[in-house]
Amino acid sequence: MSEPGEPPFTVLVFDMARTGEPDGEHMVSGFETVDAATSYAIARVRASVEELRKPGIAAAELKRLWHIYGEDCSVLNAGVRGSDLLDDFIATPATPTECGWRVLAPRLRRFRASLLISNDKDESVWCGGFFRSTYRLSRDGLLARFRDDAVEAFKARNIEPAEPTKLTVANYFELPDPPYPPPGSALRSWKVEVGFVCHDVKFGGDASGVFAWPQEPSDWALRTMRFLLMADMMAMRGDGPDWANDCDVLSSKVTETDTAPDYPLDLVP
Repeated sequence: MSEPGEPPFTVLVFDMARTGEPDGEHMVSGFETVDAATSYAIARVRASVEELRKPGIAAAELKRLWHIYGEDCSVLNAGVRGSDLLDDFIATPATPTECGWRVLAPRLRRFRASLLISNDKDESVWCGGFFRSTYRLSRDGLLARFRDDAVEAFKARNIEPAEPTKLTVANYFELPDPPYPPPGSALRSWKVEVGFVCHDVKFGGDASGVFAWPQEPSDWALRTMRFLLMADMMAMRGDGPDWANDCDVLSSKVTETDTAPDYPLDLVP
């Protein structure tokens, strides 16, 4: 559980219709800010009110039904509970946008970090790489995320104590997302290859990756995939993914493959 003011924030969802059952409550975690968690909680409670609203229904009856069939949400460690605003929600019908809690759910974001991790004797090893998280990790979060990698690296070099205690961040980038196909599409795997050059940093290279897409990617989808591949390589160099905007594509190739995608499309952990 997070401490007040520290991500990730978690929303506890109560299903009134399943009170006391094992699946009567569950947690949605990974919100980067308390405001994001609060917006999700409020929208989800409002949606549960609107699902029960019928033309001409009395406020007292709607409230009674909500306490039997509705959903309540609390933001842990923040003192926020959606039902505190229940009377307001009942009095004022919500718009579809105000009920759109699904789009407010945390999504997995892509990051890359290069870290110099040290023990108490200031003996260091390099760690890091690509990882996914719903929020940007703090220094302590990065140290926890790559602790096991650092321990293995210490042991491989016979460094004692093999206990990471501090780190220096060489670089830490958020990376672009892969394109998302229309919902319900049957997906196939496509290997995308791109040759490119970035004249401003005097670097050129070839990058490739496997993406999930319904048909052979072209136009916007292909441009997005190529941009992601160039951004990842520029991040690996330490220049940063934004340099992909200044890269010129020299060659491009798309091939269908049976290989699993390198860039999964799940939105939440």
